Amino acid sequence: MQFSLNKERATAIIIAVLMITSMAAMAIPAQAQETAHGGQPVAGYEGPPTIPAGQTADYTIQSLAFLSVTPNPCGLGQEMLINVWTTFPSGEGKYQVGYKVTITHPDGTTEDVNLKSYVADGTSWFTYVPQTVGTWTFVFNFAGEYFPAGFYVNGQYSATRGTGFAGAIFNPSDYVTPATSNVVVVTVQNDLVATWHSALPSGYWTRPIEPNNREWNTIGGNYPWGEQVRGGANAWTDEYYGPYITAPDTPHILWKQQLAMAGIIGGETGVYSTLSAPGTPSVIYMGRCYQTMTIPINGVPTSCAVSYDLRTGQQYYALPGGITPNHIAYWSGVDTSVPGAGEAATFGVELFTVSGSGTNMRLYKINPLTGAVTVNVSLPNLGTAEYFYRDGYYLSFAPYQNIQVNNSGTVLTKARIGFLVNWSEQGSSTNFTTRIASNISVKIPLSYRTLYEIGAYGDLGAYDPDTGISINQNRFILGGYYGSSLEATNLVTGQALWNWTSDVSAMESAYRPTNAWCRHGIYVAEMERGYWKAWDERTGKVLWTSFMNDVPWGEFWMYDEAAYQDMIIGVGYTGIWALNETNGAIVWHYVDPNPPSETPYTSANGTSSSYSVQSIRVADGKVYVCNDEHTATQPATRGWGLICLDVLTGQKLWKIWGTRMSPGPAADGYMVTSSSYDGYMYVLGKGPSKTTVSAPLTTVAKGDAVLLQGTVMDMSLASPNTPAISDATMDTWMDYLHMQMPVDGYYHNITIKGVDVLLVATDSSGVSTTIGTTTGDSSGTFAMAWTPPAEGTYKVTAIFSGSGSYGGSTATTGVNVGPAPTVTPPPTNPVIPDYTWTIIGAAVAIIIVVILVGALIMMRKK
Repeated sequence: MQFSLNKERATAIIIAVLMITSMAAMAIPAQAQETAHGGQPVAGYEGPPTIPAGQTADYTIQSLAFLSVTPNPCGLGQEMLINVWTTFPSGEGKYQVGYKVTITHPDGTTEDVNLKSYVADGTSWFTYVPQTVGTWTFVFNFAGEYFPAGFYVNGQYSATRGTGFAGAIFNPSDYVTPATSNVVVVTVQNDLVATWHSALPSGYWTRPIEPNNREWNTIGGNYPWGEQVRGGANAWTDEYYGPYITAPDTPHILWKQQLAMAGIIGGETGVYSTLSAPGTPSVIYMGRCYQTMTIPINGVPTSCAVSYDLRTGQQYYALPGGITPNHIAYWSGVDTSVPGAGEAATFGVELFTVSGSGTNMRLYKINPLTGAVTVNVSLPNLGTAEYFYRDGYYLSFAPYQNIQVNNSGTVLTKARIGFLVNWSEQGSSTNFTTRIASNISVKIPLSYRTLYEIGAYGDLGAYDPDTGISINQNRFILGGYYGSSLEATNLVTGQALWNWTSDVSAMESAYRPTNAWCRHGIYVAEMERGYWKAWDERTGKVLWTSFMNDVPWGEFWMYDEAAYQDMIIGVGYTGIWALNETNGAIVWHYVDPNPPSETPYTSANGTSSSYSVQSIRVADGKVYVCNDEHTATQPATRGWGLICLDVLTGQKLWKIWGTRMSPGPAADGYMVTSSSYDGYMYVLGKGPSKTTVSAPLTTVAKGDAVLLQGTVMDMSLASPNTPAISDATMDTWMDYLHMQMPVDGYYHNITIKGVDVLLVATDSSGVSTTIGTTTGDSSGTFAMAWTPPAEGTYKVTAIFSGSGSYGGSTATTGVNVGPAPTVTPPPTNPVIPDYTWTIIGAAVAIIIVVILVGALIMMRKK
């Protein structure tokens, strides 16, 4: 294959297209800033401000000038919008110059902003950021303009109907008079002026996102992101998912569907199982999933291109033999025929796929609503078509090899030669050459290896968009042992930079060609014997070697890797390792413990055991991994599941034990996973909830307690009307609800808890009082006693604010409080005096008197 293009142009385009990895942010300087946005973007006719000597105008237009500044007042450092226009405008096909806005600062200094109008409408605008508190004034002046007779198209002028003016009408000459606008006085204050702001949703939300909620764009990322490096999700997971893709915080299952037969077979097969995982979407766009699936069509299993809803699984279309997209490209839909119309334009979005190989490669574009193929283009043999991709541009390597060998089979010279082609999927042209932005010839001298390994070449290896350097890593056999080699190539110039060959006698072999990181100017490879090694991409200098010493099972690495910020993350038989890419320092190490005898993977002293880990994805500040092995054995390992960690600390957030879910595409806070243990596709993320609350239906007396009770239920499709459970115990609950695991966990040490509910009472005058917060139980039921403070009718609201697993919901009930019951005093009885001691005293006195009288009588007788 031969492509030709000027080398300087090719180099410039490759640098411009491939080295940009992020949008440049607009910086605001310390002083006032204006950004002129109006005006004619291409060179055109600009007439003089007055009628030239010796000329007369067929028409004179008495112009009026207008100025608008908003907001007023304006906050310090807040952006103003300045609009200017004249009426009548100069006419179709023309634009006006000589627009000047004079801005007077609070200290009396002035500055001028010079503009041109848009074609035909006489308008222009710019933004301005004041940096001083005080009074500002704005005034707009138009200098006037003379237009000679002739033909005008898009600002261009011709005295005669020349090329490009066939559809233009003749314009007589005219003169537009000068004009000055009204003066606008703006007060700039320290406090910002409140404007429209839509808070991000904290609960369950659905597509489409209304344009009023423009702030939601930061959580509305589609999958995959617009930039993909060779290897896709298995290489750069944080970049593959992109900065605007959110992923689930909990393992809550929103909905599920069985798409494969898997699980324990039963009967005479004993403990053995069949393992089969369903697929997952290749694209998630605006809440719709796109996936190739086999579904019944008129009772016949048929391979179809299918689109379904991310949140519900509702099918939008199923096209037998259709094309499923695997990429998304975004194009700015600016109408260049009308300068200034870019502000009214939107982004064009294209869903497409590149499929086939060799001379059978094709580019297909797919309508996202109907699945119809809108473009079908035959492509030449591009080798690895998806070597690098960004916003509709592919970087493809079309290789061929020049190899010479002697009779013994030893390679004397070997070089890989090909063309690095930068091409675009944009447009509908079926001629591939019109899609080529640039191409350069690449010749890579390869380091010494035996002929055995020649067939492994087909692309350029790992690519670093930050530097434009590609690192190709290969394994070879020498003396019956594996070795490794690296070749570095500058893809901007096509030149080889350096190569490296391992010391086979020292077993210095990279574990596998795909286990490598290439970004930020650093190349890192996982090596045999459990260590990592880093090279400077430009020079080949070894930067660091990191030994984990995690023997014996740490000697092996798995087949996935990830990166996040300045960390590289690898998986293996002893868990997950995160290292600093600059110096190789260990940031964190997570070990996934397992019950005894489930795996042989132990620590160096044999006191702890772990599950092996693979299939790593990084999204939304979280690491998602699942348990796996190189070659899984039967019976299937118990306890394999999906694990979620904090990407910065390695702290485990949750794990589903019940089935082996493999992390897949994510968007809108949801992740599509697939399980080879039960054949289900699971969608994880927030679901809707339903709250109820009730109170006694009879009037209660003031001072009596009222029992408020209700429920909070999960209304997701996977488990409608089941209890809403706390995030802290969600993994155990999902294992129980969907995967036949114990409700208190494998170790029987988990207590399922419900969610928190806030109760608020509002009296008839509208005054609200917080009753308190209560927590539901494993049945979803909550209850709280409350004593109303006064008579009257109360509205009691139960508020579930939502969680990482559910959107919020509320419910209300009423309580009527009557007067307290009347207290009747006890009856009053007369008090009978107690005369006991009086009687006794009287009796004693009588006795004494009798004795004295008797004594006197006896004395007289004597």
